[in-house]
Amino acid sequence: MMKLHLFALLLLPCLLVGCKRPTSQAEIARVVEGGGKDVASDDAAMNRAIAEAQSTSEEFLKAFRDNKPGTDEFMVKKPYGSPSGRKEHMWIAVTGEKNGILQGVVMNEPDYTNEVKLEQRVSLNISEITDWKYLKGKKMIGGYTIRYYLNTLSPEEQKAFLKSTGTEL
Repeated sequence: MMKLHLFALLLLPCLLVGCKRPTSQAEIARVVEGGGKDVASDDAAMNRAIAEAQSTSEEFLKAFRDNKPGTDEFMVKKPYGSPSGRKEHMWIAVTGEKNGILQGVVMNEPDYTNEVKLEQRVSLNISEITDWKYLKGKKMIGGYTIRYYLNTLSPEEQKAFLKSTGTEL
């Protein structure tokens, strides 16, 4: 099974008790990745989301290279192995790119993999990603696996998540 999380489990306590809006990429990655839901490796909808992210990765590279005003929070997701053989998909904040090789920083705490740690600097090929996203103003561009998870939530939970992150689709 692929390690992918359902952020609603973290969001609901915030709604009940109250929490401030995540303000950094690390905080948003923790919200998105902190819920603890596994997704089967043969989940058709998730695999479509990953395939769409991979087939559109050139859009991500173009936006990163163009560095237009109002675009930020460029992130990709990459799977890493674990001792049990399962894959854990980690969000990486992209800090640089040259010829399709990305440099970045791991933005979420691993649960299973020993290959990377929170805030570790990494390099990866764009062909290794399973998702990508960036913000254009408040609008999330990409984020195909995030959208997969949003579709598993009720309309109220979707609204609450988007409000808590300050993100629009």
